Amino acid sequence: MYIETDKKKIGEIIKNKRKIMGLTQFELAEKVEVHEKQISRIEAGINYPTFVTFAKLLNILKLTFDDFSSNSNLTQNQKISKINQIINQSNDFELNIYCETIKTLKKNLSQKT
Repeated sequence: MYIETDKKKIGEIIKNKRKIMGLTQFELAEKVEVHEKQISRIEAGINYPTFVTFAKLLNILKLTFDDFSSNSNLTQNQKISKINQIINQSNDFELNIYCETIKTLKKNLSQKT
């Protein structure tokens, strides 16, 4: 959650998402209705965004609170372990759905890279 996350981590997530979306700090600042310097300070981990600014950032950057949770920082091995746990607790019907879903996701993701 937001409270659990430090300023640097919040800034990194916002900066990365802004860059992925192809926005400059100035463009993001205009959309959020703050000064460009405020976006710079947030991304640098100097300032926390206000609640209103944070809500606007979430909306504009298509982020959720989960993107800032400690679960999003899991290592690859931890993610694989969580997936294995889900698989081990699944019945045959669920496993078939997971397989088809993963195949489709993998195919679509590989087309975008």
